Amino acid sequence: MTEEASARFIPTNRLERYDLVNEEGKDLGQVTTFVADMLTGRIAFAIVAFGGFFGISDKWFAVPWEIMVWSPEAKKFVVDMPEKVLKTAPGMDKDNWTEELNYDWLAKCYIHYGLAPYWDTTLSSEEQKKGLAYAIWQREGEPDGSHDKHYYRAERILSVQGVVGPGARRVAGKPKQEEEEEE
Repeated sequence: MTEEASARFIPTNRLERYDLVNEEGKDLGQVTTFVADMLTGRIAFAIVAFGGFFGISDKWFAVPWEIMVWSPEAKKFVVDMPEKVLKTAPGMDKDNWTEELNYDWLAKCYIHYGLAPYWDTTLSSEEQKKGLAYAIWQREGEPDGSHDKHYYRAERILSVQGVVGPGARRVAGKPKQEEEEEE
């Protein structure tokens, strides 16, 4: 984890582990850790262990807090996504994830799940649009011949959220002139 990221994102693993399931009840793994964004005072993402046997996971994922819904009756987190979306998400090494964590990697995770990152990122506008369009396409069941529709939908989402286009948030670490040249 970069020094700046390690001061901002603080993991907490003193909570009980809870299952993550999709709306059909299919097991998607266990929520093992919540990571708080200390600058915004919110949970940035949850670490989900997926695969493996007896709690020994093959792969860990950063799942954005916004897509998880708590079911008090079942005492589980529920997400509206097929298992394939989680299987194809950017994974992390369970033993070294804190060292691997950086803003661009986390932005790619957010985009994979169909969300725009809520913080500044050095990903280009085009990378963000393509990643979000792909996530939307996956969530809609990978329909044929809908590339343009998903791309323009992603562009509108990112524009409305202030990530790309006029009024976009400043990108961390890039001079203003360089930002303008990219768009």
